[in-house]
Amino acid sequence: MERASIPLRIGVTTKLLVWSLALITIFYVIIFSLFLGIKDVVSTSGRIVNDDFAMVARSDQVMSTLLSYLENLRKYQILGREEYLSASWDHLETLRLLVDGFVTQGDPSPGISFLQADLAKYLHNGDHAELPDEERTERWITLISMDRLNLFERINGSVQEIYARGEAAYRWGLVGLAAATFFGVAASLGIALHLNRSLREIRLGISRMANDEEFQPIRTNSTDELGELAEAFNEMAERLDVEAQMRAEFISMLSHEIRTPLTSIREAVSLVQDGVLGAVDQRQSAYLDIAQKEAHRLSDLLAKLMQISNLGSKRIELHVQALPFLDLVREAVQRIQPIAVKKSITVEAPRLGEVIWVLADKEHIQQVLFNLLGNALKFAPCDSLVAISVTVLEASNMVKTCVMDQGPGIPPGERKYVFQRFYRGEGVQKISDGAGLGLSISRQIIEAHSGEIWLEDTSSTGSAFCFTLPLVSDRRA
Repeated sequence: MERASIPLRIGVTTKLLVWSLALITIFYVIIFSLFLGIKDVVSTSGRIVNDDFAMVARSDQVMSTLLSYLENLRKYQILGREEYLSASWDHLETLRLLVDGFVTQGDPSPGISFLQADLAKYLHNGDHAELPDEERTERWITLISMDRLNLFERINGSVQEIYARGEAAYRWGLVGLAAATFFGVAASLGIALHLNRSLREIRLGISRMANDEEFQPIRTNSTDELGELAEAFNEMAERLDVEAQMRAEFISMLSHEIRTPLTSIREAVSLVQDGVLGAVDQRQSAYLDIAQKEAHRLSDLLAKLMQISNLGSKRIELHVQALPFLDLVREAVQRIQPIAVKKSITVEAPRLGEVIWVLADKEHIQQVLFNLLGNALKFAPCDSLVAISVTVLEASNMVKTCVMDQGPGIPPGERKYVFQRFYRGEGVQKISDGAGLGLSISRQIIEAHSGEIWLEDTSSTGSAFCFTLPLVSDRRA
């Protein structure tokens, strides 16, 4: 039985380690190249200082001795005094020692070699028979001068070579530094972009899931830890999506199953209230009223569960048409007016002279307005104001609507959760009952209309919920 092949996995740590080793290698290659250049410069400089300048010094001594010899020789020829003759022979002995020192150092120059051969003739076996004449001495001086000139030319060439090598090392050092910097920045940027792209995809996937948006698989195109994390997230999201569909189907089935006996209960309570089964006293009627109200509340809850189930399953059906938006707002205000009158709250509808047409489904937008107005009246104090504003956004070709109340407002820490299904803050739970579905349903309806809904930041107390709808610009009056 063959084993399944295991895909090659290169982790983030391995990538960073390889990149660090690559940077270290590049750094050491540049340093080694500079070291070789510096080594050549030091070697040439050492030869100049230790060899060439030493030969220059000896050449100076040879030249000085030759000039002294020539001076004493001329004095002897003119004055004929023995001390000048003795000094001349001493200078020749000194010349021989200096020349032998040159030969000992190796590779003597042509002038030194010639001078050594001539001195051997005049100083053979210590016989001081004859002094070299002026012509011979001047020839020696000429040859030594030529040697000195050649030596200075060699030193000059070595100095120019040092300069050229130093300049090349400087140039290649700059090129290597620039190349290493470019390569390092480019590769680091590539790794950072790769990691950031993978993290951004994962972050967007988590954000879509947190906002109950449609699931889209994360694609990181990597086999490292981030790729494994993306695969694990995709598997988790797929399972959650399947569970959400199963939950929606279960809620739908349960709602249908409960609706029939609930309808029977409501009808039965109505028959008893109407006295069909006999007279009902005041106390019984009060309890029957409670039962009827609770049955209606349970029926409304089932309807909302059905709706949120259909919206969550993307089965919302819109009948979009061009509608006069202010008429929709006024109709919603009329529907909510009895509740406002009961709490002595003034609902202020927008007063605009123009007719604004929007592209919307009437029934669903009425529900959004009713949900927002209902929440505003639920949390607004008595004798307060609930205002509705409508603004045309010409730049985006949208209509912005805001419902503002003067209630306690929503704590900053809870604002990002208000549109989640079944979410009810701690303060909300203490003030009123409910299932926490109204804002979630409103958001999905608005997004189905290609609009947006949000909680506006307000400096004063209260809340302001706003949403946008597409504007029909060619129908505006």
